[in-house]
Amino acid sequence: MVPGSQRMIPLPTPGPSGADGKGDRMAPPLRRHEWHQVSGCWLRSLGERGTRIRLFQKRRGGKFFRDVWVPGHGKSRRCLHTTDRVAAERLGRALLAELLRGDGAGAAKPITLGLLWARYSTDAATYLDNCATTQQDATTRAKLLRAHFGEACDVASLTLHDAEQYARARLAGGIKYAPGKVTPPVRARSAAADLIVLKSMIRWGMTVRTSTGARLLTFDPLMGMRVPREKNPKQPIASVERFNETRIAMRELAAEAPTEAEGVRWVKLELALVLAEATGRRLGSIRQLRWEDVDFGAPSLRWRAEADKKGKEWCIPIPQILADELRSFQRRLGAVGGWVFVSETDGDRAMDRHLFDKWLVVAEQRATLPKLDGSLWHAYRRKWATERKALPLRDVAAAGGWSDVDTLLKVYQQPDRETILRVMSEPRKVSEHRGAAV
Repeated sequence: MVPGSQRMIPLPTPGPSGADGKGDRMAPPLRRHEWHQVSGCWLRSLGERGTRIRLFQKRRGGKFFRDVWVPGHGKSRRCLHTTDRVAAERLGRALLAELLRGDGAGAAKPITLGLLWARYSTDAATYLDNCATTQQDATTRAKLLRAHFGEACDVASLTLHDAEQYARARLAGGIKYAPGKVTPPVRARSAAADLIVLKSMIRWGMTVRTSTGARLLTFDPLMGMRVPREKNPKQPIASVERFNETRIAMRELAAEAPTEAEGVRWVKLELALVLAEATGRRLGSIRQLRWEDVDFGAPSLRWRAEADKKGKEWCIPIPQILADELRSFQRRLGAVGGWVFVSETDGDRAMDRHLFDKWLVVAEQRATLPKLDGSLWHAYRRKWATERKALPLRDVAAAGGWSDVDTLLKVYQQPDRETILRVMSEPRKVSEHRGAAV
């Protein structure tokens, strides 16, 4: 030490850490409030005593779970159905926020499947914005889901295994959904549609808040779920030969009809077939067409929102040749306005769709055509989409009434022999010098 300088004060030496807490050692940070690993598994805690949530993995790389203490009940443990730490922490903090508001998911009443459906079917725009037919389809599927899982099933407790079990039960048949009513065996597409309705309900529940401000559901228990897929889906396509032969059969049936009313019936059915082949529209839209929707001047067709599967209105230009054919049918039917396909028993209503199916089968039998496996009118929608594969995808989707191009690509536009042969006959070759086909 240099003379004249101040005396140095020695630093306190670290003493043993004990219960006396003399404060001679800085306390290390509490690791439980940070992500850390034990035996390769990540864990951390959120919150303080009384409102603490523990996030952890049971095995290395596995899904995260959460523990929370529920007064009067004990520990509540649930799987968060994610292996991502960020997602697990987000779900944990959402639950912590509810606990701090006094409306914690652990202490609150569970959101049952029956309650979720009741709220979804009365409040969800994703359900209410659909047409009546689509709403009825979702209602039926929700009824089957509730019959299998139970009205009182806690939605947050569902697992991917539960979804897989439902799919197997639906494929095999045997779900009792009403007195004396049991589901028959179905293909994978039906089971997938049911689970898609369930996922839609859950996603909506995660966006809605209760009267206390808490979300109806804080996480998606079916995150990562894969719906069943058809290995060999039935997606037959009608041919132009089938169209022509069926149309000839309809004209023969109209000429041979014993009454004028039956003759008019076959004229209307021929018109429906012409529209299906020329526009690619769904039968549900075609049968609800009105003569006021046909603009012979433009010319164009208006497809009303109330007749559209997605509730969207379309105004589509049509070629003059189709407009002339529609005008010819209007004269043959002696129509001025109102329903194009008016009911035979009620002039204020459109024809029942099941009659279209029934009479198309009769016409195809008259033409001695084999029935397409799994399709009647929809085969013409696939025909229309497949014939237009070389055209811009978005324009094809708009003309045919598809709101998204994914469905058009995956379900409707099918490979065909002529296009495949053209692909196989492509003469261009890749050049080493140019790095591209020449």
